[in-house]
Amino acid sequence: MKPVYLNIEEIRMRKGVTKTHIAKKCNRTVAWYHGISIGRRVPNVESLQMIADALEVDVRVFFDNELSVTRNYEKQIV
Repeated sequence: MKPVYLNIEEIRMRKGVTKTHIAKKCNRTVAWYHGISIGRRVPNVESLQMIADALEVDVRVFFDNELSVTRNYEKQIV
């Protein structure tokens, strides 16, 4: 399982969004987001939701992709 902060950063970079953009959307400092982006700061649920909103994604995409693959597979079987 990949750490959440790595998934967030992968999504951020894929979307071409800057760290400054996320910090501003979350009404936080760039240092706050930088701490999250390198794994030094662990975001709480509220922070994860704010980051997801800034990236325009569902917060669940930050977590292990294998879970969503498993769920999709189970839906096909039923």
